[in-house]
Amino acid sequence: MHTPILLLAASLAGSAQAADHELSLELGAFGTADDRFDMFDEGNTIGTMGLRGAFAVHERINIVAGYHTGAWGQDVVTGDGETYYYSYDTDEDYIEGGFLFRSAFRSHQFLLGPKADVRIADWLYPYATVQGALFTGTVRMDDDPGQDDNSNQLKGTGFSPGGVAALGIDLVPIASRRAVRAGSHLEMGYGLVATGVYKAKVSGTEQREEIARFGMGGFYLRWGVGVYF
Repeated sequence: MHTPILLLAASLAGSAQAADHELSLELGAFGTADDRFDMFDEGNTIGTMGLRGAFAVHERINIVAGYHTGAWGQDVVTGDGETYYYSYDTDEDYIEGGFLFRSAFRSHQFLLGPKADVRIADWLYPYATVQGALFTGTVRMDDDPGQDDNSNQLKGTGFSPGGVAALGIDLVPIASRRAVRAGSHLEMGYGLVATGVYKAKVSGTEQREEIARFGMGGFYLRWGVGVYF
């Protein structure tokens, strides 16, 4: 007699447990309002790609870890007393005679922090997250990119701490909580990373000199698809 009521109660209790373990592939964007980053990319944001994993520690709370990477660069050219930046595939007629060097920057971004959600529907869970960040990167400057082993190439590494705060949504199809489900998420917010200093070894010496200095910060976005279990 009480079996339908018990089944309904168990179903409602199961659906309330929103937090799941998760593993997703992501695309992202991060602000680069610092003018000193223009030699690598003149836009206000850079695109990245990576992974996000989440471990449920409570029915409403996950610990989230993420890794993203990306690479950017341009040809740095002078002319008429000004400095200009061109993409690598620009017609050489535009840069002939004024070429200085080719710049390149590759970044590795690590994030870790809590994520707390609320249940709107069995398939829709808005959330908020605050994560600490560590950005590491490598800067390269090459005055002869056509030569594979150019002794004048400069290479500097650096790292910067930071953090992000964002609001997002998890979209997870209705299914048994015991099932592995495909899902998606979207989060947007603000990120800030301290100024990083990149130093390279001077050819023929053991000295290291600064070749680049810039920070990151502003718009932050992550979109991903993956599995929830």
